[in-house]
Amino acid sequence: MEKALERTSETSRVIVSMLRQRMSAVAERHQDRLEVRESMHWIGWRSASRDRVFAEMRPHRNKVEVFILPARRQLKDPRKLAKAAPVTQGWGWFRTRFDIVSLDQVGPAFHLIRQSYEHGLKRDNGGTPRRRRRSGQTSL
Repeated sequence: MEKALERTSETSRVIVSMLRQRMSAVAERHQDRLEVRESMHWIGWRSASRDRVFAEMRPHRNKVEVFILPARRQLKDPRKLAKAAPVTQGWGWFRTRFDIVSLDQVGPAFHLIRQSYEHGLKRDNGGTPRRRRRSGQTSL
């Protein structure tokens, strides 16, 4: 099966590669690992420790379309890249989308993706639920 990055432009491949390097470093600082899943049309990034997808990318010939978890109003976005995501995207989990059309936008895009990663690390923001011990119950 053909993968998403094989069907796109060199610029889109470089954009995704640069973002992946930066996000891998952020995950390592959190004692986490960036898991990447790729299909013919999309690339999903997941936090291994939280078992939570925090970004989805769709590389095209002239841009990389990105979907992230937090709503626009929750983001620090001085470049105003973020737009509301369609409700149908990512089972309604991804609330924001933006396009990266040049290498100049990699820095601002990375900051938005990092905010989504950190949003996904917070308790009660999806992912595998953590079992809570009942009061009076002890661990073995």
